[in-house]
Amino acid sequence: MNAYVIWSSIFLGAYLLWLLVLTVRSLREKKADLGEFFLADKDVGFIPSVLTFWATYFSAAALIGGAGYYYLNGVGNFYFASLAYFILAVITGTVGRRLWRLSRQYPEIRSPIQLYLRHFHSPGLEVLFTVVTIICLVPYMAAQITGFAWLAQSALGLPYVYMAAGALAVIYVYSESGGLKNIVRTDVVQSLMTIVGCIGVVIAFLWMYWSMDLSQFLADVDAVVEPSLLTVPGPSGFYSPLIIISLAVLISFGAVPMAHNAQRYMIVREEKYLYRLMWMFPVLGIFVTAVAAVLGLGGAVHFPGLESGDQVIGMVTSVVPPLIGALATVGIIAATMSTADSILLSVGFIVSEQWYRKSEKPSTKSVLRLNRWCTLAVAVFAFLASIRPTLITEFAFNAFGGMLQLAPVMFAGIYQLRISRATAFVSAITGLSFVVLGTTPLYAMCLPIGIPPYFTGFIASICVLVIGRSVFPTKAS
Repeated sequence: MNAYVIWSSIFLGAYLLWLLVLTVRSLREKKADLGEFFLADKDVGFIPSVLTFWATYFSAAALIGGAGYYYLNGVGNFYFASLAYFILAVITGTVGRRLWRLSRQYPEIRSPIQLYLRHFHSPGLEVLFTVVTIICLVPYMAAQITGFAWLAQSALGLPYVYMAAGALAVIYVYSESGGLKNIVRTDVVQSLMTIVGCIGVVIAFLWMYWSMDLSQFLADVDAVVEPSLLTVPGPSGFYSPLIIISLAVLISFGAVPMAHNAQRYMIVREEKYLYRLMWMFPVLGIFVTAVAAVLGLGGAVHFPGLESGDQVIGMVTSVVPPLIGALATVGIIAATMSTADSILLSVGFIVSEQWYRKSEKPSTKSVLRLNRWCTLAVAVFAFLASIRPTLITEFAFNAFGGMLQLAPVMFAGIYQLRISRATAFVSAITGLSFVVLGTTPLYAMCLPIGIPPYFTGFIASICVLVIGRSVFPTKAS
């Protein structure tokens, strides 16, 4: 057993022990009310807010999947990811703050879906959004589990399937023991581990193989394959201006309607925290994609021919100094677990809130029982999806593609635009129809110009809202 495996085992064991301590403490404490369990009492301070946003948005898809995309497709990943983070910054400072205000104006509404669709007064629309969210969060959950298992296998030599199953078991027990407050606590720890570890790995990797000579690093990357990884469209011809813009829209607007992401805007203590986060988002995002770029592009130089691009981070962390590599490895593993437990909690949350929507005062015990069964079902389906792993980014993009079609109606609801519930329903169904159509040969026959179906659906859903508002406007609230 080498030093890297020993240090990784120590860090991972310490992290799991921390989870166990929090779990036991939560089980011994008096049961929290639903607002505390699902929304952390809407009282999360600034530093924990920053770190829980980090843990939620910069997870396995951003680090492991991002490095894998650089490894396979080149530098085009930097362009669409950077653009997406600037879009997310604007959303945080506008839509996020608006959602925060609504959560204080209507404190009795806990579900983010019910909150941002309140304007339409349509339980049917809420059910549609809930069902689509569940369907989309299964592949996104699978992305986190796949990231965890690939990293454990490539870096530590541990069996993929057993790691996926073990991660889900730990995540399920932990998320159900203490709710969102527990998750925020671990977000703080794992975010600091990931930030420190990633900085250390990048510096060590560049120092060991290129003596910190960035010009030589770029020259070596440029020579790996033709066309170069440093050019657009890249070696596989994947990137084009249209693809870069559509992917940026996908991972920004498509992320916001996800329940666990929308929750983050509701739980911060003060609105001004979101304004500060707006300015921090591009910095944090570019840092993450820069880390993924160095590890993915550098990995293409020294570790060609990997079974999956998602394995490249595990390969890099195993060759840098053991202490640094182990800290980064366990930090990223913890990041995948953190996002996964947020997803699990949010799924059970929105289902139980929707199920008991008409009940005047459902018992806390009944709501939490339904929450547990929903999260268990999603965990099982996510595990089954992760057994036949594809690229993490493909899992994530599938999830974002469906959620992107809900974003126009979500924004219309938050800003209380004069749009009827029927128009909102048709808008969402239209966008989702294009996503489904995109899985068939018929889409390419109808639109042979290479526009991704999720982007076509997004534009179509916006057009439906615009036309519907003009033709069938509702009275102002």
